[in-house]
Amino acid sequence: MGDTPRTDPPKLSLLVPCYNEEKRVGATAKTVIEFIAESELDAELILIDDGSLDGTWTLLEGLRLAHPVVRTVHLEKNRGKGGALAAGVDAARGEYVLFFDADLSHGTENIRRALDVLERGADLVIGARDLNDDGDDYPLTRRVTSAVFNLVIDSLLGLGIPDTQCGFKAFRREVAGALFRTLTVSRFSFDVELLFLAKRWGHRIERIPIEVEHQEGSTVRVFRDGIQMFGDVVRIAWNAKRGRYPKSANR
Repeated sequence: MGDTPRTDPPKLSLLVPCYNEEKRVGATAKTVIEFIAESELDAELILIDDGSLDGTWTLLEGLRLAHPVVRTVHLEKNRGKGGALAAGVDAARGEYVLFFDADLSHGTENIRRALDVLERGADLVIGARDLNDDGDDYPLTRRVTSAVFNLVIDSLLGLGIPDTQCGFKAFRREVAGALFRTLTVSRFSFDVELLFLAKRWGHRIERIPIEVEHQEGSTVRVFRDGIQMFGDVVRIAWNAKRGRYPKSANR
């Protein structure tokens, strides 16, 4: 059994949404827990089970019982990545919140860098694969689909933010709370709506170069999910045109 879980709030809450991730999240959690200890990072690790159908929840609970830095959130029904992260943000106690994918494709070395940028005054930090000189090793299909998706986003919303779908983002907690409470999209396109709102509300958005190592076993189904994502972006643009989003975080 682990030591008694901490009761004082940490500086940073690390969020990992999990859906049917029993084969991968154990190794990811172990790596992150070791990173927190070795770097003496003042952080908690929140693992969110998004209504998994496999043994993910049992695994997460075992990690919570064994490691004081781990907390868990269990959703009875699948809400999508955005919905899972909204629940994680609600549970977070840190001054800052950072989320990344269960495969840890973005690596732990980027966590400290994102935190440093937040502490220098940013409201939101986005991992930017396009700023990395080494590029990434994602399959060609994923890269082409991503490029087309970004063109659609720019034409409909004028975001001007390349690679909105990078799964590594960090926030001041109060900023994350306001953004996630306002989202109407809960699945893969939630990032687009989140960034649209952040830009609309005048938040300071910073991008940092990150390396990404493609991992097998992705839950993204490129063509089927791509159709849904396109529909979500059209809905976001329609909502914006109809004035359905608040003009500021304070309404």
